[in-house]
Amino acid sequence: MAVFTLVSEKSLPQGLRPLVLEVAAGSETPLFKLFERLPRDLAADRLDRRRFLISGPLEAFRNLIRENFDLKFAKGLLLHLLQWEPSLVADLKPRHGLIPPQDLSFTLLSREEVENLSPALKARHLYFGVEFQGPEFLAIEILKSRLPFMISGEPGQERQIVLCASLADLLVYLLKPLAEAETLKEEAEKVLLQLKEYCPECFGEGG
Repeated sequence: MAVFTLVSEKSLPQGLRPLVLEVAAGSETPLFKLFERLPRDLAADRLDRRRFLISGPLEAFRNLIRENFDLKFAKGLLLHLLQWEPSLVADLKPRHGLIPPQDLSFTLLSREEVENLSPALKARHLYFGVEFQGPEFLAIEILKSRLPFMISGEPGQERQIVLCASLADLLVYLLKPLAEAETLKEEAEKVLLQLKEYCPECFGEGG
């Protein structure tokens, strides 16, 4: 038997906990360079020419910093996170220090602030955790989504998978494919109903 349910942000492993940042830039150049390399697990949307939202699980931000340290954005993000919660990124800090970018500023948005965004932005930057517990052959169906995850349990035995993704990504990459597969269709529909109850405006309902 498989169990598939939403879990709170506080229950997520640290690396899967989402961050939503509003970034303001003095020029568009750092934004172009970032967008050229933006990984799949991070979402970005322009608010105007020099302001944008970027969001994703903590580990995706850590990977962005680690793999793109030549970018002014990565250095500015690291400095911001070091001031906000040093333990999350202390191992990424270079030995010789950092010169803070003068034309980038970062603001961390609370979940409440994200919930007050327009429905279109909310769908892309409001994150949910989903937990699966069940046999390995069904766990494989969950992993096909390629969403950020952590897995536990012994190979060949019952597995536990915790995912974290935006509402839009959950719908497209996880729930829609599962709804088309008989094995987990019922569980996927239960999660979909929970999401609709949580933010009906993102589904064109309520309001």
